[in-house]
Amino acid sequence: MYAKTLVPGPRPIAALMATTDEADVLLPQLAARGWVPFGDPLPLGAEGQIVIGADRLRLVVAGQALLDDLNPYAPDGWWAAVDERQGRCLVVILRAGDLDLSADDTGDQIAAIIGSDGSVSASLPVQTCLEV
Repeated sequence: MYAKTLVPGPRPIAALMATTDEADVLLPQLAARGWVPFGDPLPLGAEGQIVIGADRLRLVVAGQALLDDLNPYAPDGWWAAVDERQGRCLVVILRAGDLDLSADDTGDQIAAIIGSDGSVSASLPVQTCLEV
């Protein structure tokens, strides 16, 4: 499951949050490519990008699409937050079952995950294109 989210605040943060059943394999691979545990300071240079077309969204790392699906709804302010951060988006990958993105208490769940070993994050560029 995945969703575009907007972290509120004086400078809102555009985020793409995704869960995976393959966390035990995927998270160490992403860490080797510069991703850090969710909540750690985000270094520059983590490998990957988000490619968004009219109807598709892809998360691409090392030339491989880790996520390739329909482009989900973006909450109001999401694109403005991407622009505010020089075309970048916070991407968080979590172990499936650690977060229910459709729950009413998602914010509390996210707070509990910060710093856990079941998550990685990166600040990635967002590329838009006509075809994905």
